[in-house]
Amino acid sequence: MNTTGRRRGIIGPVRALNRLLLVLCSGLVVAGCGPDGPDVSQADTLRSYQPRFEEVRRKLAQTKSLLPAAKIGSASCAVPTPLDPKFTYTTEYDVRTGQSANNVEIISERALTDPDTRVKYMDAFEYGPTQLTEALRWTGPHGPLGDGRIELLPPAASWDEEDDRKLRAKLDVGLGTRYALVLRTIEYTPPQRIDEPTRQEFHSRIVVDAFIVDLRQPALLCSFTADAKYSDLAVMYNSRTSWAAEMYEDMSESLGYQIVRQLETLTGGTAGKPK
Repeated sequence: MNTTGRRRGIIGPVRALNRLLLVLCSGLVVAGCGPDGPDVSQADTLRSYQPRFEEVRRKLAQTKSLLPAAKIGSASCAVPTPLDPKFTYTTEYDVRTGQSANNVEIISERALTDPDTRVKYMDAFEYGPTQLTEALRWTGPHGPLGDGRIELLPPAASWDEEDDRKLRAKLDVGLGTRYALVLRTIEYTPPQRIDEPTRQEFHSRIVVDAFIVDLRQPALLCSFTADAKYSDLAVMYNSRTSWAAEMYEDMSESLGYQIVRQLETLTGGTAGKPK
């Protein structure tokens, strides 16, 4: 039986098809022709989101002009409550998906016009960033698209599809932030130790005016005041943190509980403790 002709008849079209696929894949690796599937780029993803976060920056700067110059008297809201959509603040999110039910960002008044600068707790009081602030930093002038002082991990060289999916999920959460809780520092005494001849005293205090802002409009909705202090004759030491850091954490936690109670009372929503 002569099979040579049949093999030639099959091989010819197969080779032609392979050559065609090679040509197509040389220009369409991003579409999935490469051996490792679609290529992803940290920079490309950040660049695609950057214009939207520039708009968020403009809204935050505009928000600053909505805040009254005078100190807050009593807690109040300028709109009916519960707020619509429901006010939901949490610092927790699904590590696997990057998703969160949070639609609130706690941000200092200073950061409304400068979200990129990180402050030290001995210089100023601020809670740690949530996903909106992080997203602003990643897409901002000091992120990977800028001078690179704010790093996004893993590094671009080892970036893969899973990293890209998680990044997009976090960026989407940031863009979906509906409310901002803006904290204006009225009084701040950083952790300090006073050495007396027979004892040591420790003091720290924070007073903030808080403003709930609807970022979609934007509009000022509610306002209240919260304060906390630390005062003791002794402080616990451990191998991980200094006495000053422990005092700051205790005071931050105490202030957080006050903020939670005020938020839930004023907004009719839910709030977790800031950190």
